[in-house]
Amino acid sequence: MNHRFPLLLAALLIGSGLSAQSGFEDMIRENPERAAGVHHSYEYQPSAETPAPAGYKPFYVSHYGRHGSRRAIGRSAERAFEALTAAREAGILTAEGEELYRMVDAIHEDHIGMAGELTARGGREHRAIAQRLYDRYPRMWRNRARQQVFVQSSNIPRCLISMAHFTASLDDRAPGLRFDFVTGEKYINLLAHDYFENEAISTASSSLLDSMAHARIDPDRFMKNVCIDDEERVKAVIPSPYDFMYQIYLFAGMRQCTETPDADIFSRFFTTDELIEWYRCYNARIYNSMANSAEFGDNHLWAARGLVRDFIDRADAALADGSEVAADLRFGHDTGILPLAGLIDLEGPGDRVHNADASESWQSFRRVCMASNLQMVFFRKKGAEPLVKIFYNEQETPVRGLEPFSGPYYRWSDLKAHLERRIARYDF
Repeated sequence: MNHRFPLLLAALLIGSGLSAQSGFEDMIRENPERAAGVHHSYEYQPSAETPAPAGYKPFYVSHYGRHGSRRAIGRSAERAFEALTAAREAGILTAEGEELYRMVDAIHEDHIGMAGELTARGGREHRAIAQRLYDRYPRMWRNRARQQVFVQSSNIPRCLISMAHFTASLDDRAPGLRFDFVTGEKYINLLAHDYFENEAISTASSSLLDSMAHARIDPDRFMKNVCIDDEERVKAVIPSPYDFMYQIYLFAGMRQCTETPDADIFSRFFTTDELIEWYRCYNARIYNSMANSAEFGDNHLWAARGLVRDFIDRADAALADGSEVAADLRFGHDTGILPLAGLIDLEGPGDRVHNADASESWQSFRRVCMASNLQMVFFRKKGAEPLVKIFYNEQETPVRGLEPFSGPYYRWSDLKAHLERRIARYDF
């Protein structure tokens, strides 16, 4: 597979740091929290829905949802706090540095014993997504002939609790629904399968971010603001200003998920231009790590074959005569939904470009924010073939190169054949 990209070339391409203002920069200036990228909390963007062709009514939905807003995972919850604690104990923080320590400490306090767990905001996100899904098609959820809902989840607690919030929200509105819940190692392998040559992807992604950061970012202003003017003492505690600033940037992005009051590190300690550049570097890493990049996209899409097969098989079962299934719901991770979107070949989340160019056209704060979701909604009319419409993050989203029946509506036979071809393409 073609998944190697010379990182030196990537650095040369971006090293000048000169570029025209692009759309993503405007979006971050409008809302600096978007600079958190994959850690950005869910942003619902209302949009008009294209009416179904005459006579077609919704009757079944197949769904995948990333867990909602969470706390930082594992060691990433500790690095910024430990680095600042060491700097504080060494006496190298300025008054502003002490204020930064206070904010990081406040966010870290929420992480003690809770690293990686869903936050209250994450629960609200899933309840709201479920409510809007119900509100779009209330009659579908109250069809007495279809009351069964099969629910699969990763066995990671943040996914299980997201699942609980989503289904509770549906149950509040359609109490006749019957839920069947399953989880376990089998399901995490289905919902977020390991990628082909995962270690190589991880190494390349880290190298890409490092080369981009050194080419585009100058940490000098940040360091002078938070550390005293004593280069030798500072260097003894903080040998790499880039690593230090990156750790603060990553952890600061979690503040929106925890909703920690009076701890807006992005606005207080980063200029907007610095946020844009750190986001650009981190976005390239995320795109290279799990999306349909020109370098590693095949490795990621390969991992979604079983998940796409699950969508096909469960849809066919729901279409069978006598089926009582109203919905198939799945709850997983960013590492599951992005390969899914890529293998389906959705325009937008599934786009393929080179990793270092990703930020000009592919935005992690839009494509894989917390609680990102994909929904296939099925419509039928007596005597006619079922139609399907795909929503990604609650936006009607086309399938690349597939001719629709009408507007964003596809014949199930056409979409199914497309998905079968895509699965076969990655059978290696």
